Amino acid sequence: MEVSEKRLAAAITAVFSLGVLLSLLNGYYIEDTGSSMPLLVYAVAGFSMGVGALIILLFQWRISAAQSRNMLKILPEDERKILEVLFSEKKIEQTYLVAETGLNKVKVSRLISKLEGRGVLEKKQLGNTNLIKLRL
Repeated sequence: MEVSEKRLAAAITAVFSLGVLLSLLNGYYIEDTGSSMPLLVYAVAGFSMGVGALIILLFQWRISAAQSRNMLKILPEDERKILEVLFSEKKIEQTYLVAETGLNKVKVSRLISKLEGRGVLEKKQLGNTNLIKLRL
């Protein structure tokens, strides 16, 4: 899964903001009590950030998979057949894709070129055939 530059910048900003907030809180705590905050506070904050990041990643993965499944409904039947096979296999040789979909070689080749042009899948030369990978 690729992370966009905007999301990466937002994550870095959030971590930096949390660090500044903890520093300010530590300063106020020192003024009131005369000693610094316990390390447990920092450990809890770090653990909470880790759990939050994990939850976000899991939900993001599920959302993108659900969106991908919904995308299949609006595609033509032949393209849908190819993408359904790729969703289950992730990558497959073009000759096996022809056998799995029941479409002829020419039709599969043209559909792959069309989908590759849209950025949906990736085609790599593999001997006498091509290796087809899903980009989503």
